[in-house]
Formats: sequence, C-alpha cells, structure tokens
Amino acid sequence: MKSRITSLGLPAALLSVSLFAACQNTARGVEQDTEKNTAAAREQARDANAEAKQEAREAGQSMERAGDRVAQETRDATHSVGATLDAAAQTMQIKTALIDADNLDANDINVDTDAATKTVTLKGHVPTAAQKAAAERIAKEKAPEYSVSNLLEIRK
Repeated sequence: MKSRITSLGLPAALLSVSLFAACQNTARGVEQDTEKNTAAAREQARDANAEAKQEAREAGQSMERAGDRVAQETRDATHSVGATLDAAAQTMQIKTALIDADNLDANDINVDTDAATKTVTLKGHVPTAAQKAAAERIAKEKAPEYSVSNLLEIRK
C-alpha cells in the first residue's frame, strides 16, 4: 500500500507541524517567564525579609533605649525619694532634739532640710544668743553629713 498525499493533506500536515513547533516555543517561553518571575519574586522576598529584619532590629534598639530611659528615670526617682525621706528623717531628728533640749525654747524654731544640697536651715526666733548657738550645735550633731545654715533671730 502506497501512501498518497492529497493536495489537502499536505497543508494540514504543514499546519500541524507549525502549530506543534509554535506550541513548543510557547511552552519554552512560559517556562522561561516562570523562571524569571520566580527569580524576581525570590529577590523581592529576600529584599522584603532583609528590610523587615532591619526594621525589627531598629524597633528592638528603640525599645531597648526606651527601657534604659525608664530604668534610669526609675533609679533617679528612687534616689530622689530616698533622699527626700532621708531629709525628712533628719528634720524630724533635729526638731525632736531641739524640743527635748532643757536649755532651749524650740517653739519658734523651724527646721528645713534640703536633700539635694545636704543643708539644714534653722529659721525663727530664740530669746538668747546662747540658745541660737545651742540650736546650731544640736542640728550639727543630729545631721553630721549636712551643713547647717543658722538663720535664727534673737528676739528681744
């Protein structure tokens, strides 16, 4: 049996071969495009990941700095409260000692203690210079780490 190609069969065969080649070319193009797009998507993902890591590092550093500031402010506040309590204790000790002193009228003596400057200030009135000196001596004894500013006036 001999095969005969009819006039209509040849163009159909050529068309079929052409379409097959075009489909293969299109398939290769789709593969190449897919590879390019995949590579681009991977690159974008790497860039986004690197950017997210950098932002996370910066956020972590920012939070660490904020934590350090809060810790320092807490230490400062604690120190300030401690110093204020220490100054209040010094004031009470001095005032109590002045009231307990037999040779001193402490009714008109005001005691102010400044923790920041470590200063005790005596204000008010006493009847004699001896009582003024006694009040200063008592203040220095009760608060040896403080300086004493004696502003007491002698009432005549």
